[in-house]
Amino acid sequence: MEYELVVVAKGSEVGEKAVKRALEIAKEDNIRTIYLLFVNDTDFFSKGGYVRLEKELEAGIENIGKVIMEKLEDVIKSSDNQIKVERVELKGKTAEEILRFVKENVVKTLIVPKEERGPIERSLIHGDIEPFFNEIKQYVNNFIIVE
Repeated sequence: MEYELVVVAKGSEVGEKAVKRALEIAKEDNIRTIYLLFVNDTDFFSKGGYVRLEKELEAGIENIGKVIMEKLEDVIKSSDNQIKVERVELKGKTAEEILRFVKENVVKTLIVPKEERGPIERSLIHGDIEPFFNEIKQYVNNFIIVE
């Protein structure tokens, strides 16, 4: 599938900044759809001994993802109600799933909100995010990091 503008959804201030950057790009380039990408990653918790609660954790994280995406959709709609918002929900380790997504699809612009120790950073060994970003750049035409 082809995606013109994808934003990794985060429920933080930097996540909102990333959506506002996507809005700027959408307006500049006359893009009518912004895709919000959320990864349901229970791996963070399973390492903490919560393996027996995996189904419950997955459902809880899925609900958190819905709330995050609703909040970000509201930011988009309050700025431009003509822009359509589509959700892309994946399950697995955050960094691996984002990388798989860009490898399997045509993604013209990907915006990633970066925090010092956010979900993407924690899903990588020792939080070394630069090799991950460098690999993404091989598959995405326009890769934007928002801090």
